[in-house]
Amino acid sequence: MIIYIEKSAKKYGLTDRILVKFPDSRVIEIDNYKNIFDKNINFHTEKCLILATLDGNWITEVPNNYSRFEKAFFFKTSLNCPFDCTYCYLKWAFRNNFQTIFVNHEEIQKTIENKILEVRSSWYSDIIMFYASDYSDTLAMDNITEFHSNFIPFFEKFPNILVESRTKSSNTESIIRLWFVPKNTEIAFSLNPQEVIIKYEKWSSHLQDRIDAINILLDKWFKIWLRFIPLLPVNNYLEIYSEFLNFIISEIDLSRINSIEIWSLLYTIEDYNKIIKKESNADILYKLNEVQWDFIRSSRDFRDNIYELFNEKLGKFNICLDNYEK
Repeated sequence: MIIYIEKSAKKYGLTDRILVKFPDSRVIEIDNYKNIFDKNINFHTEKCLILATLDGNWITEVPNNYSRFEKAFFFKTSLNCPFDCTYCYLKWAFRNNFQTIFVNHEEIQKTIENKILEVRSSWYSDIIMFYASDYSDTLAMDNITEFHSNFIPFFEKFPNILVESRTKSSNTESIIRLWFVPKNTEIAFSLNPQEVIIKYEKWSSHLQDRIDAINILLDKWFKIWLRFIPLLPVNNYLEIYSEFLNFIISEIDLSRINSIEIWSLLYTIEDYNKIIKKESNADILYKLNEVQWDFIRSSRDFRDNIYELFNEKLGKFNICLDNYEK
């Protein structure tokens, strides 16, 4: 394994702790992580890790219809995901799959705090939502990044703040080790039928493992969200998702779940053209056939049918990135 380290990242304790976990790695010092991260390198290469510092304000507002809250933001602490989901937008967002970890957590937290103060100065007192996992799976990488042990206590300092850590992993060990149950952090598990996971979510945790992790955290009184994201127009989708939802209902006490969101697959046309080049054999991408404004997505028939199925089985949920009204 190769570990690239920015010169600016060498002074941080997290860098030292990560290096200890990979004693046999080859360490290469670099000036800027983008010198490696921005190279077009084939997905199937020697495993690499990049340790860097995040410079500047990498907090961005979410798109319309993404969040239930008026004020909501993405923030980054790492880039790329250890899983290989066929449909994932990271495949075209970044030029290679090298895991990049920003080790200057205190500076990132200061940027977030400044954003909170900025929003509050506009007399907005309702919930501010922060999404932590849209550029990486923070829970899957937590044994290396120490994200949750650093950021969960940080967000607890602020009233009316929520942070979502979304995952396809069952790696709950680091969260369970916390000395308290957080009020401001919600662990959101992305769920799909097992046959979908096998075919389209390579290397991610099996459905049963995710369910077991959900129930472990529920028993310890953590706030859990369910994310049925993305719903895919596979063959026999109504039958597959109906059986899947029956299984979810039988395995999880939904009365203890804080919120449920669903989302059908959607890309901008530009992004779709990029990912179809990288995943030219992905049958699911060719089933997107509705063009609306600058987006391509699953058909209205699919969305109507799948949303109605979820409405019948689950009742109350939020539809992410769609103006559909139940």
